[in-house]
Amino acid sequence: MKQIVLALAVSALLFGCAARNEAPPSKPPEVTEAPAQAAVEIADGTNAKAIQLRKVIVRMHVGDDVGQQKLGPFCIPRGRLSWTGGHSTGTDQDFTSAFHDELQSANYTVVGDPDALFPDASASRAEIMVGGIIDKFQLDVCYPLAGERDLLDIKGTASLHVNWEIYDVLSRKVVYEKATGGFYSAKESITGGQIAMFTNAFASAVKNLLADPGFQDAVKREPGLAAGAIPDTSFDPIQMLAAPSASSGINVASAAAVTILTATGHGSGFIVSPDGYVLTNQHVVKEAHKVRVRLATEREVIGEVLRTDSIRDVALIKLPEVNLPAISIRSSVPAVGEEVFAIGAPLSDKLDITVTRGIVSANRTDNGLKFIQSDVSIHLGSSGGPLVDKSGAVVGLCDLTIQTNGVDDNLNFFIPINEAISRLKIQFKALQASGHMQ
Repeated sequence: MKQIVLALAVSALLFGCAARNEAPPSKPPEVTEAPAQAAVEIADGTNAKAIQLRKVIVRMHVGDDVGQQKLGPFCIPRGRLSWTGGHSTGTDQDFTSAFHDELQSANYTVVGDPDALFPDASASRAEIMVGGIIDKFQLDVCYPLAGERDLLDIKGTASLHVNWEIYDVLSRKVVYEKATGGFYSAKESITGGQIAMFTNAFASAVKNLLADPGFQDAVKREPGLAAGAIPDTSFDPIQMLAAPSASSGINVASAAAVTILTATGHGSGFIVSPDGYVLTNQHVVKEAHKVRVRLATEREVIGEVLRTDSIRDVALIKLPEVNLPAISIRSSVPAVGEEVFAIGAPLSDKLDITVTRGIVSANRTDNGLKFIQSDVSIHLGSSGGPLVDKSGAVVGLCDLTIQTNGVDDNLNFFIPINEAISRLKIQFKALQASGHMQ
């Protein structure tokens, strides 16, 4: 762990701040008093998601004035302090411990043991990650025993400003941002030096975060939703025409495969309805409203992103055309050992409609999400493409692969097609002989 502490130039212990002998600025920054507000407690720890402090960044510039120092029993001013540490990043144990203490005292569930000597398994339970950027810090401190070369005995005031980001692990996005101040005052001497002043001011900023209603809403679990359960989507059901008949081979499925071209790269997808609806991954389209879609015939059209679900990593695109070749849906889960085929554009969009073959290795559940594991070969760019059985019916949606040092491990994971359809609230209607949907 990287320690983030402050220090004076007169001591070998000091590293973040240095005393300045030059004249102070005409209007030196003052310690801003921001008393900690009362944290709102969570009833019994069950109504909030598991939280982990992921990272704290100290974003100060070398030479920034950060306050003043005083020495001796009469606290005689001895000049200004300037920041010498530049930009620092870390999950400092002092920060983490302060964060843990404040949240646990308010009955929040906190994971990631700050005292763990080895990787802490509890961190894997994090549903919310919190990060902070400290961009302001001010000290007005006195070292009463400086004459005895004791710079750990300290009193005075400290303040800082933290920009917080709250990241939801399941939805994979920042769901809330908030800035809070922190203030600490020690009228009598305490031990611990500037580290103690800094940490206590940080703890005050954490308390002010906990007092914010927006933070509470961001980490609150939905009523009736158990820990680890996946919240439902709020989409209205959308009806579309189903594929006219069961697929009759890989060639039929390939005709319904598409390549998604975005401003940042490409991915794969497939047409699930002759009405022009396409399934792909949310991480392929990201926040785009329009994307270019290349059909199997190499013709390109502009598609509209209708809805996305970042938790299940699926997206629905509508093409401005109908009577397109569509892939049929298989409702049953493929068995372990069953032969399957992946269709997509691995590595380059010029390699679109590439077909690879493998078997189903396992059917797994991770954090409440179901996956089909397969050794079928996929690469970057395959995301969103279909996984089909030997009849050409889609059973899954390509999602992710595991690599070691950039080398594929044949550990690839696909979203079961039924889960993708369910999350996006898709309802299929069969076409009757009269040409009307039933």
